[in-house]
Amino acid sequence: MKPSLQDIAQRAGVSTATVSRALNDRAGVNPDTREQILSLAREMGYMPSMAARSLATSRTYNLGMLTYKHTPQPIGSYHVQIAQGIDYEAQARGYHVITRFVDDEMMSNGERLPLVAEQRTDGLILVGPALKAPFIIELYNSGVPIVLVDNLLNETKLDAVVCDNIDGTHQITRHLIETHGLERLVFLSGPAHWFSSRERCAGYESALALSGLKPRVGTMPDTTVHTGYAAMLRVLDEQPDVQGVVAVNDATAVGAIRACKERGRRVPEDVAVVGFDNVAWGPLHDPPLTTVGMFKYETGVQAARRLIDVIERGSATPFQLRLGVDLVIRRSCGCLPAEHSLFPHE
Repeated sequence: MKPSLQDIAQRAGVSTATVSRALNDRAGVNPDTREQILSLAREMGYMPSMAARSLATSRTYNLGMLTYKHTPQPIGSYHVQIAQGIDYEAQARGYHVITRFVDDEMMSNGERLPLVAEQRTDGLILVGPALKAPFIIELYNSGVPIVLVDNLLNETKLDAVVCDNIDGTHQITRHLIETHGLERLVFLSGPAHWFSSRERCAGYESALALSGLKPRVGTMPDTTVHTGYAAMLRVLDEQPDVQGVVAVNDATAVGAIRACKERGRRVPEDVAVVGFDNVAWGPLHDPPLTTVGMFKYETGVQAARRLIDVIERGSATPFQLRLGVDLVIRRSCGCLPAEHSLFPHE
């Protein structure tokens, strides 16, 4: 039988109110008594009832994770490791995570989402650049605490955790130019209004500018294997002299490689192809994919940590954390990879 507040109070010789104040870190408890109560709670294996805890604090102790419902879903989605990081930090702080996927219709009226309308969560983590700005602002205006992941709004300052997109694509583009001597490089971009597309394109363009090279940018409606494949077929038709492709993510890089193979263009001998994200199947692809590694698990941890801090303590100061990235060298750029680079960030 699980111990109750009354059991601890009886052992400690104090009231249940005193036990409750000690276990909820509230004032009005003698330091020695507080330590005795905490020690007894550990010894007796006391676990608070979530229902009672919610009633006492007016919280649900749930965090919502929202992301866009791509159709079809990108292979090896980077969301999985982000979600694992969120879940780890949430559990450590006594919270649960509810994950939901939203489409364009659901984003047309954010306040009607059950998680929001029925107040099922204490805060939301919004993952990915495909979540539209009006939807995000509507959720923000509803009063629920929000943290963005892999997204920033142009004008409205909201809490966010992102990676260094600009530096990542700058590094990988300079690698193709300086190490492999390539000049005719195409960037396959996601929608121009996506935060990550804009930043990664900026990194590509800044790298070309250092060598006085002209940007070649192709924009896709989404960032999947299918859109990468279709975009690369157009590139090969319109720019047959292309020497290399800097893809906005790993899924589109795989699509580009498929298109090259279909047209008889060898990768990396005829066309070098690189990506961004470092998804788990990258080293297993043929050829193994050179990419930019982002710290996805740590991104999730930091997003959950910030959201819970805001829920519990409040904050009027926007918080934006930008995590670093790693260049992961494999075969698709034309290099022989270093052995230690095959499975980073796992």
